[in-house]
Amino acid sequence: MPIRGLSVIPTTLENGDGDDGNRSCGGGGGVGGMLMSRKVVYGVVGLAMVVAVIVGIVVGIRNSGGSSSSGGGEVKEFLESSEPPPPPSTTDSNQDDVVFESSQINCPAGAQAEACLSLGCVWSPKHHHPPPSGDDGGRLSSSSCYYPAPSLHGYTPDGPPSSVSPGHSSLTLTLKSTSARVVPNLKETLKVELFEYTEDFFRIKVSVEGESRYEVPVPLNLPQQSPSTPVSPSYSVSFTDNGGNFAIVVQRVHTGQVIFDTRVGGFTYADQYLQVSTRLPGPHLYGLGEGHHFSLVHDLNHITWPMFARDQGPAQPGRNLYGSHPMYQVMEGGGLSHVVLWLNSNAMEAETLPLPGLTLRAIGGIMDLYFFLGSSPMKALQGYLGVVGFPALPPYWSLGFQLCRYGYKSLNHLKEAVSRTRRNGIPQDVQYADIDHMDRRMDFTVDPENWSGLSAYIREVKSEGLRFIIILDPAINVEMPDEDYPSHTRALAKDVYIKWPKGMAPQHNYGAGDIMLGYVWPDNRTAFPDFLRSSTHEWWQDEIISLYQHLQFDGLWIDMNEPANFGTNEIKPWNWPEDQPDNWSLHCPTSTWDDPPYPTAAATVWGKRLSDKTLCMVARQGEDRQYRHYDVHNLYGWSQTQPTLQALQYVTGQRGLVVTRSTFPSSGRWAGHWLGDNTALWSHLRNSIIGMLEFNLFGIPYVGADICGFFGDTTEELCLRWMQLGAFYPYSRNHNQKDAIDHDPGLWPSVAEAGRVALTERYRLLPYLYTLHYLAHTKGLPVLRPLFFEFPEHNTTWDIDDQFLWGPWLMVAPVIEQGMVTRHVYFPNAKWYDYYTGQSVEGLRWGGVQEVWAPLFHLPLYVRGGGVLPTQRPRSNTKLSRSEPLGLVIAPDWEGRATGLLYWDDGESIDPIESGNFFMAEITYDNTDVTWRVQKAWWRGGEVPVLSDLRIFNVTTRPSHLTLNLLRLAKGDWHYDDATQVLEIYDLELDATVNFTLSWEHHLDYTLPCPLSYADLVGDSQVVTRDMCETRNCRWEATSQSCWIPPAADYGLEFTSIKPTKLTSGYQAVLRPRGIPLYPGAIPTVGFQVFYYSDYLLRFKFYDTDALRYEVPNNLNLPVEGSINPLYRLVTPHHPQDGDLFYFYVERVDSGTILFDTRLGGLTVTDQFLSVTTRLASRNVYGLGENAHTTFRHNLTDPLVWPIFSRDQGPAPGDGQQMNLYGAHPYYQVMENDGRSHGVLLLNSNAMDYQLLDFPALTFRTIGGVLDFYLVLGPEPETVVSQYTSLIGRPVMPPYWSLGFQLCRYGHPNLTSVQEAVNRTLEAGIPLDVVYGDIDYMDRRLDFTVDPDNYADLAQYVTETLQKEHGTRFIAILDPAINAELGEDEYPPHQRAMSQGAYITWPPDTNTTVIEENHAGTQHASDIMLGYVWPDNRTAFPSFLSVAGQEWWKEEIRIFYREHIKFDGLWIDMNEPANFGTNEAKPWNWPEDRHDNWSLNCPTTTWDDPPYVTKASAAGPTHRMSDKTLCLAAQDGSYTHYNVHNIYGWAQTQPTYSVVQELTRQRGLVVTRSTFPGSGQWSGHWLGDNRSRWTDMAHSIIGMLEFNLFGIPYVGADICGFFEDTTEELCQRWMQLGAFYPYSRNHNQKDAIEQDPGLWPETVALSAKKALEIRYRLLPYLYTLFYLAHTRGSTVVRPLHHEFPKDRTTLGLDDQFLWGSGFMVSPVLQKGRIQRDVYFPQDNWFDYYTGTPITSPGEWTSIPAPLDTIPLHIRGGTIIPTHQFPTTTTTSPGIIKNTRQAQQEGRMGLLVGVGQDRRASGTLFWDDGEGVDTIERGDYGLVKYEFIQNILVSTTEKQHYLLENLTLTEIVVLGVERSPKQVIYNGVTLEPSSSSSSSSYVYEPGYMRLTITLISHQHSLAVPLRLQLQGIWQYEVEMS
Repeated sequence: MPIRGLSVIPTTLENGDGDDGNRSCGGGGGVGGMLMSRKVVYGVVGLAMVVAVIVGIVVGIRNSGGSSSSGGGEVKEFLESSEPPPPPSTTDSNQDDVVFESSQINCPAGAQAEACLSLGCVWSPKHHHPPPSGDDGGRLSSSSCYYPAPSLHGYTPDGPPSSVSPGHSSLTLTLKSTSARVVPNLKETLKVELFEYTEDFFRIKVSVEGESRYEVPVPLNLPQQSPSTPVSPSYSVSFTDNGGNFAIVVQRVHTGQVIFDTRVGGFTYADQYLQVSTRLPGPHLYGLGEGHHFSLVHDLNHITWPMFARDQGPAQPGRNLYGSHPMYQVMEGGGLSHVVLWLNSNAMEAETLPLPGLTLRAIGGIMDLYFFLGSSPMKALQGYLGVVGFPALPPYWSLGFQLCRYGYKSLNHLKEAVSRTRRNGIPQDVQYADIDHMDRRMDFTVDPENWSGLSAYIREVKSEGLRFIIILDPAINVEMPDEDYPSHTRALAKDVYIKWPKGMAPQHNYGAGDIMLGYVWPDNRTAFPDFLRSSTHEWWQDEIISLYQHLQFDGLWIDMNEPANFGTNEIKPWNWPEDQPDNWSLHCPTSTWDDPPYPTAAATVWGKRLSDKTLCMVARQGEDRQYRHYDVHNLYGWSQTQPTLQALQYVTGQRGLVVTRSTFPSSGRWAGHWLGDNTALWSHLRNSIIGMLEFNLFGIPYVGADICGFFGDTTEELCLRWMQLGAFYPYSRNHNQKDAIDHDPGLWPSVAEAGRVALTERYRLLPYLYTLHYLAHTKGLPVLRPLFFEFPEHNTTWDIDDQFLWGPWLMVAPVIEQGMVTRHVYFPNAKWYDYYTGQSVEGLRWGGVQEVWAPLFHLPLYVRGGGVLPTQRPRSNTKLSRSEPLGLVIAPDWEGRATGLLYWDDGESIDPIESGNFFMAEITYDNTDVTWRVQKAWWRGGEVPVLSDLRIFNVTTRPSHLTLNLLRLAKGDWHYDDATQVLEIYDLELDATVNFTLSWEHHLDYTLPCPLSYADLVGDSQVVTRDMCETRNCRWEATSQSCWIPPAADYGLEFTSIKPTKLTSGYQAVLRPRGIPLYPGAIPTVGFQVFYYSDYLLRFKFYDTDALRYEVPNNLNLPVEGSINPLYRLVTPHHPQDGDLFYFYVERVDSGTILFDTRLGGLTVTDQFLSVTTRLASRNVYGLGENAHTTFRHNLTDPLVWPIFSRDQGPAPGDGQQMNLYGAHPYYQVMENDGRSHGVLLLNSNAMDYQLLDFPALTFRTIGGVLDFYLVLGPEPETVVSQYTSLIGRPVMPPYWSLGFQLCRYGHPNLTSVQEAVNRTLEAGIPLDVVYGDIDYMDRRLDFTVDPDNYADLAQYVTETLQKEHGTRFIAILDPAINAELGEDEYPPHQRAMSQGAYITWPPDTNTTVIEENHAGTQHASDIMLGYVWPDNRTAFPSFLSVAGQEWWKEEIRIFYREHIKFDGLWIDMNEPANFGTNEAKPWNWPEDRHDNWSLNCPTTTWDDPPYVTKASAAGPTHRMSDKTLCLAAQDGSYTHYNVHNIYGWAQTQPTYSVVQELTRQRGLVVTRSTFPGSGQWSGHWLGDNRSRWTDMAHSIIGMLEFNLFGIPYVGADICGFFEDTTEELCQRWMQLGAFYPYSRNHNQKDAIEQDPGLWPETVALSAKKALEIRYRLLPYLYTLFYLAHTRGSTVVRPLHHEFPKDRTTLGLDDQFLWGSGFMVSPVLQKGRIQRDVYFPQDNWFDYYTGTPITSPGEWTSIPAPLDTIPLHIRGGTIIPTHQFPTTTTTSPGIIKNTRQAQQEGRMGLLVGVGQDRRASGTLFWDDGEGVDTIERGDYGLVKYEFIQNILVSTTEKQHYLLENLTLTEIVVLGVERSPKQVIYNGVTLEPSSSSSSSSYVYEPGYMRLTITLISHQHSLAVPLRLQLQGIWQYEVEMS
């Protein structure tokens, strides 16, 4: 941009050879700086000069050092001067005394001296220099012909101004006789009027005395009490110069700055030529439109910009565009500014002058100047907009993204674009129909062939939240029969058209009478409605109403309303139908109106006549045809806008939206505007910013450009960057035309991603944008602002136009050049923050330029300090997003303060502000306080969303907790990042309609619940008394009647005199108790040790330094590498002294997130009570079990206590009880609020409780052992699971057959019953792989026996029928309890156990009486502890922690296998261990024929009755720890059962698994009920004895997800429920869900009805068959997932947040789940439902059944789910290996019997779900399915598949002979945009599908599914695959 200088006029004339004085000031250089090359003053006086000019004789005055030219009668050197003289500097203190003796104003006489002189102008030839390269230019108009000086040309006042009334004065002017006659009919007498309205607003009106001239009929909002004399005006106005000549001089009173000064000359007033020139107070001139400007600030180098509405897109500079805005704004010194409007609708032009100055010309009307002075550019603009009218408030939905194209060939074409947009997750609110939708492009019609379904489609998409806008052009087809186009007929009846003047219509006017005809888009001649007529308004509204009956549009887009006409004055229009030989066009007769004396640059730049491309200027308009089109042409679009909006609002009853192409001052009151038919060029991308900023000056803030360009073919990068910029247009619409390529954003993956990211932020910020529009509508504040509007005192900002502001707070700095990945951003003097990270922009205390990173998918956005931006959670459209919670972005200024405003209404009602139907709140921030104050309540009861999410920048200290109105806030969640100093708050759900103050504290001030023993409590509802509290040494709070642990300062652990030791691998400290222990048995010295095992694994442990305590005998896999760059930092007090309080916390190094923190207090280490409380990083806590949690993510609202103590207790979700179940998993995983994750294991097997507190915090309380914690830091959630399972042991690799369907029942009375169930299943065509034997098969329920009566043939049935004939496996149950009352002959296993010492015993110090009572006469029981379970005698329990117990167990299994059943796996049950009736009178199942009631009764001991009895006892019959199990004092190997109870099942599992593998010589399967960390190494798990209830079915998903976290992915629930009678519908739905359990088993018990699926052949069986056939098809994928779990520790079933950790919606989802990363299951979990809402995170998703893409990723979608269907979806980016089976129907026999058949057939397929990035990948693991340790031995094959854009390849990562036996027969590719032009398989071209081809392909466009069949090629998986799909995308992109 040139530097504009100011020239100084000398005060003396220097002659001779002295100093030529060359100089310039005001910045030097550039055009302005070169204006003055010599000190020269030209004086020409009086009539002599006039005569000399006329005859061409000019006396030259020699310049100093100059020489004259030859030729006495020729024009002298004076006329040849290279530059005319400059006027005085605006900084000249004596400028009022300066008399201008010559003008610099161009005279409109052309480029010849003769013509110039003949008009009386001054000829001064100059050398023309081309504009700088790339200069936008207009018409470079600096000429050699100038007006004479003001003393010769212009007017003389007849006297001083006279007062007409207060604030209104006038004077009369008389034309100087010496004035140059530049045009005819110069007005001899003028009337000048001054109207003073306010201190900052006045008007100067110059009219012709006694003559009625056209004046603009645009109503203005002038002050009601005006004009009046202002009290203290900021301006002074004078009308003469010192020479007595008329001149308008406007001066600021306070600064003396002259802001308008016509003393430069050139003032002219003729009939068809009005001109005024002014010197500007500075070079920063803005406005004047509509033009295609290359900079926001005008180039002052004699550039002419026409203002005449024309169908002219922004292409070549200097051409007028669609609208006319004769207003300008100037920046003055000191940040002051003013706006000037010349209210004139005739053709005009503006010529910039290097003075700096400006000339304005009009060719009609009057000179009506409005001046608005402001203390800032904002104030000046507000004054202007207050007069022309504040902008309309657009409907909320119109702020969403909009999609349009001129060139949709049909409705289907439009649908494809919408679908692409939606499928790519790009939010969209509005779809357009351009003229394509019309019948023959006629308004108010619909093409009956290509667009026949438009009406229905509009209704459909509107129900989904998409709005629809249609186009209307003004040109109406006049040559259609009445019946074919009644709109025209009705128009004739109402006389609505523009007409010829009387007698001027062409003789042959095609039957139109005096209507002026033209030609536009319809294929006939057209007429043009005259919107200056009321009848036209009526007709227009009627037609819109009629159209609305067919098309339920929401807005109207009025185009071509300059008005445009094609081919005016030409032979024919460019689009004249080729089949019409009679060329025709509108021709305008020669007249002074169509050919005025001065046509302005509107015609000359175009090169033709004023009427070209529009109507003839002679046309008549108005109620009485009183207007010539010559005068009102520029008002055509303006006049159409208001009636269009009125009609729209009338017919819709809503606010609606009108977008118009042609505009005029005040158009913004009714419409928005787009910047017209731009071109897909980088320069147009950049210039769109200028256009938007200008239209915000013009009062039309709802503005934007056609994103990606209208004309020409865009490029991928250009469209990407334009989508980013366009996301921050107020009017954000992607649009182009039919001859260009499609460019809706979904066509390129990169553009889609960039658009999605940018638009997501736009939608998040919509409340802020809407509030800005409210401020524009009510106060005239621009929505988009140039930087100088907010920083007017910073001169640097005055030239910046490649950055802009949304309101005062958000700065957008787009990339506007090709290939750039950085850009320079100017940061004005303020505090600035990166919008995305919240980090401060450093090093700019006083402002400056920084180069910022702007990679391809990043749009630089910055928030200015001091602002509060209201936000809302984004959705796919505003209908959905408006129901989401609100949020705030708070960016404090240097002082830590910020302010903001939220305006809210229903988004669509008419005039909500005027009716008071809105809500408004003011938000202030002062360091830590966020204050919300309601300014205006919504009186009609409208709903305001809750306030939930806040981002606060520059929070320098980590908070400890939130407060609301000074009280600790118990809801919501938050995250603080140390690196960025950003505090993010989530899920507050605060009522926005009430006042509040939200804040936070930095100190830890929490109270922890006192841990009262459950020996005295039953559940959490027991009333706690003061005595109970104080007995525990806790603090009683009388007010709240609550009991708390003493505060941390008084209680916990403290340092001793032994100094802590920091080790390279950890830390050690010796501690002692602080305060009185809550429970007895304080440990005098407590050791604290920290182990840094690796960068991701940290261990910390509390133990007794003086005595060995029990520790879990679980050998963990501890890393040995140590930490190098740890992800964690453990912090303890710095240099602690003896007696200092001990605490520690662990934080993430990179974010500072606190992961574990004991500073809350309560740390206790006593002999039988150990407790630690930690703050949690978020409320997103998962794991901890085994319990029946009602949600996967823990509910922290209620401080419930959950026990962990293995118990024979089935899940009863929803019953309101917190009960322990079968296993113990003191492990939890936290999703931090930034998407990171970590896991914590407390390795302790004693009974414990955990309590989740709403701080958020977690308390562990255990009654023995040590506190031994392991922290794994991920940071990804799947990585956390991997790290955890690496520590405790990777999950077992199950055999392939175990992934099949399994059938079981406790309650088969005999083998026949089993056979019937199996046969029913097989006959129903349901695949079956495993049959179970529950305890029914045993003899008297004795382990290792078979009932000789009812199951005599079981062994044969297993081996011959199941295993050999059916290929089905058999699993037998074993319980640990062994009958101890049978003799050796009757039951040898017991005697062998006795002899080997295999049982759990009473401890040695047990009173003999106790043992005798326990044995009750049992022979040879020794010291064995006896109980009672399933056998009908007392039982003993093996000790699996003893070698003797393990070896005995394995040997009994060997005997059982050899002598009885050749099982394939074992199911170990009741191994908590369960015992019936402990501490009761008798077990519940004690034989009725035995009258000697007996039960195991545990004597009172410190083990069975510890000081703290955990909640595990609360649900027991006697509320003792030993209820339903063994006495905790029992001796279990070398351990007390008190310590090892929770690992009983764990200890049993490994020996069971090892012997199964030994006996079967295969991998085998063990399923266990009781588990502990590490159990998954050897077994799977079922979720226990659930109930046949819908709640229990839903809970099974939670259980599966939890056990996948626990490292036991082979898990499932009893399908259809164990207890109670199922129902047909419940079992049908549960079979569907169970088909996708990793462990898929139908099981129930004897007191319930049978429920194997074959019992309901027409319902449950068919649904089960359908679902299980899908499961079997997907088994290669599921098996591969288990391979990955076994080798990498990943989950098999996983929650959605593991894949989408930053999608907060997924954090609470537990009714959907994923298989791996790519297959989603969404079961129906409620009775009677045949559809369900499914949440699809942002990605491609495909319906499994049809392949149809999900249309709205990132949204909830209602999915049909008829009774026989479970919703299943494949995620884009996934390749799933499958089995291929013959096609079938639900009524045909089963296509697959079991896994053996699938493996033997070996036909494989691939399901390829193409991702949004056109990529997909997958893996196939394959082995023999049953071999032991095949992975460890390398006895397997591994194939990886990758799809990139259109090529699918396989890579055999591990070759194996088994791969050779697998044949790839089918590949299904989902998400394919087009049918391939060619499919090439390994170099061979495949043909489209035909009956004769077994290798072919078929494309289904409705599903976007491509199926490729390769049967004849017999492609072995051992052979590399390369499949090329040519032409499947509309645009292929560069991909690596």
